[in-house]
Amino acid sequence: MTITGLTTRISRAWTRARHRHGRLDHLVRAVVRYDEVDAGRLSAALTYYSFFAVFALGLLGFAIIGQFLDDPKVVHTVQGYLSENFPRLDVQALQSARATAGVIAFVGLPLTGLFWMDALRSAIRAIWRIEEYPGRFMMRQVIDLGVMAGLGLLLSASLAVAFAAETVLNWLFTHTVGVDDTLSLWLLSAAAFVIGLAVNTLLAIALLCAPPRLRLSLRRVIWPALLITAGLEVLKSLGQVYLEMTVGNPAYQVVAGAVGMLVFLKILNQLILFAAALTATGEGTVIDLAARRDRSDAEREGSRAEKEGSPKEGKLPEEGLPVTG
Repeated sequence: MTITGLTTRISRAWTRARHRHGRLDHLVRAVVRYDEVDAGRLSAALTYYSFFAVFALGLLGFAIIGQFLDDPKVVHTVQGYLSENFPRLDVQALQSARATAGVIAFVGLPLTGLFWMDALRSAIRAIWRIEEYPGRFMMRQVIDLGVMAGLGLLLSASLAVAFAAETVLNWLFTHTVGVDDTLSLWLLSAAAFVIGLAVNTLLAIALLCAPPRLRLSLRRVIWPALLITAGLEVLKSLGQVYLEMTVGNPAYQVVAGAVGMLVFLKILNQLILFAAALTATGEGTVIDLAARRDRSDAEREGSRAEKEGSPKEGKLPEEGLPVTG
């Protein structure tokens, strides 16, 4: 058999496999879409802005925690949590720097957050092949700021619900079967893990829908959101291994944190954009809310021009998206 004949047979087999297995065909179309829009470059821009946004968010969190460090009970709880998750973080230094960190965070977080939201919105809409910067500039910034605030509230509410659920489960186990045996501890850990997955999935759905201003059906967005959740868990596990490898080496400690965060954010942003490619090439109802707003604005301008007798006609934008993939 010649090379040409073998290549032809492989190509035909691949085509038949794509026709036979819908999920494989969907995956291939998502990979092609991801490559066509140069999503790797888009993820690099996202990583740049998200790095500063995460830094400002971390300062804000430290400032908020610092306000409660005068309570001895809170100090004991925070020290236990930080020693377990952030062994190199000095609680006393955090308490001393709370005022400065708060000022920097409250000024820097909205600015860096807006840049990050702008990059995320334009990147996901580019993957959908719709207008990346819809509407007027000021209105776009206001909406981006509102979306960012909404995501922050959703994150806070989700974490609060998760914490409350874990507390209730812990109380139930303590007052029923006890938490001394191995099975009870395993069940509590499993419940906490499932709650964490649910919170991350909810946030992933919000990231795929809110910044690009798309209303997606659940069946179109749920599997890409679960992919982000699973990938995040893998990245967290790898991050723990990375920290354990560098914590005892002074040569790495200078840059290990920043480099590790950049690598983590780069992979996470690539994962988010690939999930967006999966939603863009999937099936199910989708509505471009930004296009609807632009259409409403154009209709109002056209109506106003008609009432004023202006020779200019309001031009209606085309609908941004079909209702199915």
